[in-house]
Amino acid sequence: MSIKVSDLLKEVESGTIVLPDFQRSFIWEPEAVRQLLVSVLGNYFIGSILILQQFKEGSPFALRLVEGVKEVNDSAQIQSFVKVLLDGQQRTTALFYALNEPEIWLKNRSSSYRFYLDLDSALREEWDDAVKAVSTKDRKQLSELDKKPRIIFFKTIRNLDEIVEKFRNDPQFKEIYRIANEFLNREIYTIELPRDTTPERIVETFERINRTGKPLTAFELLTARLYKNGIKLRDLLSEAKKKYLFLRSIEPDLITKVVAILRGKEPKRKFILELDPANFPQDWERACKALEDAYTRLLDNKNGYGVFDFMRWVPYSTMIVPLACMIDYVKTNKRESKGNYDKIDKWYWASVFANKYDQAVDATSFADFSAIKNWIDDDGYVPEFIANYAPSSLDWSVEKQSSAIYRGVMNLIVLSGALDFKTGQPPQFDIKNVQDDHIFPKSKYRTNTFLNRTLITKNLEKGDKNPSVYFKELLDQHGRDELVAILKTHLIPEEALDFLLMDNLKEFTRWRAFAILNELRRRLGYHSLRIEEFVFEFSRRTY
Repeated sequence: MSIKVSDLLKEVESGTIVLPDFQRSFIWEPEAVRQLLVSVLGNYFIGSILILQQFKEGSPFALRLVEGVKEVNDSAQIQSFVKVLLDGQQRTTALFYALNEPEIWLKNRSSSYRFYLDLDSALREEWDDAVKAVSTKDRKQLSELDKKPRIIFFKTIRNLDEIVEKFRNDPQFKEIYRIANEFLNREIYTIELPRDTTPERIVETFERINRTGKPLTAFELLTARLYKNGIKLRDLLSEAKKKYLFLRSIEPDLITKVVAILRGKEPKRKFILELDPANFPQDWERACKALEDAYTRLLDNKNGYGVFDFMRWVPYSTMIVPLACMIDYVKTNKRESKGNYDKIDKWYWASVFANKYDQAVDATSFADFSAIKNWIDDDGYVPEFIANYAPSSLDWSVEKQSSAIYRGVMNLIVLSGALDFKTGQPPQFDIKNVQDDHIFPKSKYRTNTFLNRTLITKNLEKGDKNPSVYFKELLDQHGRDELVAILKTHLIPEEALDFLLMDNLKEFTRWRAFAILNELRRRLGYHSLRIEEFVFEFSRRTY
């Protein structure tokens, strides 16, 4: 079974060929569209499309027109009997775009594009040279191409009468007409699913044929599954975005994970797709409120977790899911108390510094929520991973800013105050004006671990000065007591100041590690160590 390019375009424009609402938007860049035109022009195989013939009213999914149709035909409506395009959306939309020129920006571009057919190149069967893509902002090139009668808009070939009118006196008219006619009559292989195919089977089929591309998220698939129950998940998401700040930073998939956990299910894709539609809108709203509470706690620079920039400094974005569930549990069950929030805090810091969410995130989230819930219900039950976590096992050699440990240390510094070295004032943690900087300059000491980093207000005066120079200037400016107080807000103890003034990286690093370890121990509920009890092996990587 197949469909001609010309018929495909007509059925798209008329609203007969439509898309299921869970399909992603058109994401092709100009070059991808151009290459498709080259393939059709040269009669290369472009793959098949998969459709499901269905009555509009009986569709298990929300339906929408192909992108660009409304721009070309504002009266277009979805027909009563439709062909739902399950695979081939990008290719179909690309063909429609090139031959209709809707005013829609292409991916990673700030303008729409025009596609041209160079007839001389096409007549020589130089297919790659025959197709040109030009931004509508490039007025110079558009003007130059418009002056060349043998280079035409691709949309021109949709109307063969126009080809006849334009080229009837051209000595190569027959060949030009043949090229246009053959393009429009290219056959695209079509696979049709039976009309009685179940929604679950359709989604499974769609997933399988899209494995080579970007996989659908659980949210997108759940959108399709819930629609037949009258639940419009995209509408719920749209409303949530108006109310909640957390959706500026995380994907909606995490909301469905929270819903799953709150319903007693492990938040794996399989179980999310099986979520019962009963009371789903209510559970969605509950999950959103819980995630907003978790997001607020993460960003709190005084009593929370010091993540002043979620996108850059959260140790694990996925930890917001079990955190939201834990906060929901103490609130819903009226178990809010300092002691119970302390338990959640201990779970948080132990998980961050143990790299607990590096893998098996869904299983870990579910297990951790169950464990902390049991601990909240029974003070005598201390989760094994918290009881066994040893802060002294911290990896002091971590250098990567993407590491949970690295980010966790910066979060601790934020919570300690991170006063500006020069002014002694709180930095307000303005994302644009705070930077992660070396204490001993990297250009001279070539050490990049978190022990030699801190958060400072952007200050060009520091530059590559040795600590003995820079901190001596600060000592003269502030006096020792005030400078010591400032340094403590960066988890740099008083003893470390003397080693800064001596440019002694090794001893500075030992005292810095000691301060960081004791801060972590404090947050985990352990007593502080004495320096005599602290075993530290200096590690210095060179570059």
